[in-house]
Amino acid sequence: MITYGVQIEPQFGYNFEDIKNIVQTAEKNNFSHAWFSDHFLLQADSKDLECQECITAMMAAVSYTSTLRIGPLVLCNNYRHPAVLAKQFAGLDHFSKGRMEFGYGTGWKELEYNAYGIEFPEGKRRMAQFIEALQVIKKLWTEDFPNYEGKYYSLKEAVSFPKPYQKPHPTIWIGVGGGKHKILDVTAQYGEGINFVWAISPEDLKEKLDTFDGLVEKHNRSPKDIRRSYGAFTSIYSDVETKKKEMKKMAEERKISLEEMEKRIESALHGTSEEIVEKIRAYRKIGIEHMIFMFPHKQEVEQIKFFAENIASKI
Repeated sequence: MITYGVQIEPQFGYNFEDIKNIVQTAEKNNFSHAWFSDHFLLQADSKDLECQECITAMMAAVSYTSTLRIGPLVLCNNYRHPAVLAKQFAGLDHFSKGRMEFGYGTGWKELEYNAYGIEFPEGKRRMAQFIEALQVIKKLWTEDFPNYEGKYYSLKEAVSFPKPYQKPHPTIWIGVGGGKHKILDVTAQYGEGINFVWAISPEDLKEKLDTFDGLVEKHNRSPKDIRRSYGAFTSIYSDVETKKKEMKKMAEERKISLEEMEKRIESALHGTSEEIVEKIRAYRKIGIEHMIFMFPHKQEVEQIKFFAENIASKI
């Protein structure tokens, strides 16, 4: 069985009414999840975009729904002290009655770090901080008075109650982007779910999953215990002619040839109902159990409905 989620990127510009419409439509149309990115701004001059902070947006999404699972893809470690984040997220899990998923990552958008005065460490240091943060969060979620002494973070008989509603805690998904070796290895050691994005062919993704499975076994864990998701840029077209027109329009906007545009999106989920069905089947065949769709901005509601009516039952 494969489940479906919708990706919401607050940085593109969403008010709370937009979020409400998307998550309620997703819930009504049998999507299992709504996922939110963790960003503060899209570009340096994006003052006209209403960008809701991720924790706040998820709290709103929970309040608008009753069964939909909600999670971040992914929270940036450096934006919040991990001990504070563990406390925040445990509260969210209680408010949702156990509907939260915990997506976590190292962070990458230097523009945001600089704009908000947050130090942007080099990659190795961000990874080291991320690993420590994972340990800190799990301790706060599972131990009564945890102690921890790392290079970057520490705990001293820290009190953090209530513990998460879900036991022992919400599923920890680690965002691996395109799947470089180091983040795959960290996920193999600490993760309970792995999420790849945004335009990877089934063939390339299978190679990455095979590598990942070997790393999981190296850490004396079973690949069966780690959930697998894939998030893709997604546009569903009613027919071939509409697809051609949209491809041409996108090529012109980007000032590239139609051939180059088609090449750019060949590993994304752009296509007619029939093409989308075949692509999702291919991802399911290699072990992906949860598909996440990043539909065009402001088209999420109509695309969710179209997917539910024309695609979901055919996969």
